[in-house]
Amino acid sequence: MKEIVYDKCYTVDCSKVDGGSNDLFDKLRNELITNGYVKVKCENIPDENCDKACLDTINKVGGVCCPYNDDPTAFIWPVKVLELDSPKSKLQASQLDRELVFHTDCSYEHDAPRFVALYFVQCDRTENGGKFQMVRTKEIVDRLSPKTQRLLREETYKINVPPDFRKGDIDHISGHILLEGDEHIRYRRDIVNKEQLKEETPEKQMAIAELNSIILAENQLPVFRPTLTNNMMVMFNNARFVHGRTKIEDIERNVLRVRFNLDD
Repeated sequence: MKEIVYDKCYTVDCSKVDGGSNDLFDKLRNELITNGYVKVKCENIPDENCDKACLDTINKVGGVCCPYNDDPTAFIWPVKVLELDSPKSKLQASQLDRELVFHTDCSYEHDAPRFVALYFVQCDRTENGGKFQMVRTKEIVDRLSPKTQRLLREETYKINVPPDFRKGDIDHISGHILLEGDEHIRYRRDIVNKEQLKEETPEKQMAIAELNSIILAENQLPVFRPTLTNNMMVMFNNARFVHGRTKIEDIERNVLRVRFNLDD
């Protein structure tokens, strides 16, 4: 099932303070708040500095970037292939060529950043490799049984914090899966693993199993795959969408990932 999503692309002229339009960044911010998603194309990038173009655009829509570990300046996580996937791989999934199943970012944090930006420095140049895709979380929640919705909203689960993203000595948190109403979710399949679920009640185990079965049945969900070219960036609400990608076929694919909140 394919979802038709409004996928307008705004152009940001990085050589100009206002991006080329007096009210451009207000429009981007409004789209992000209202629809939870916006796409931009960065042009005339000084010194071809994509990192700066990415961060500047986020800052100008009122974004406050969030570090991904204890380093307060660690805003950009490069999503690129550092190693081909194998049973012995120890790297994060985003650093391998494997498919990334649908998930939300920072699912292992109590107060996960509200928004994610992905800046495509180099898209996968094959026909179907490395394609970014997303699904509105409401589409997933609406498919859950009332009992499972209640269990995921009211019960807490032990959630692993991956080593690369630990802040201090926290290796796990306890939290709800459904958050703040019917549209918001935290989900990453591998951080609530089988060993942890053995410690939970049968009802809670079945709730996670039902959630997994819906998210992993990708062909039954209204998947949106934006049209993307180099120097395009998508920004989206991290709780209103799950996102993922197909297996990477072009190992030169290079994406910058930044998590952020909006200022008041």
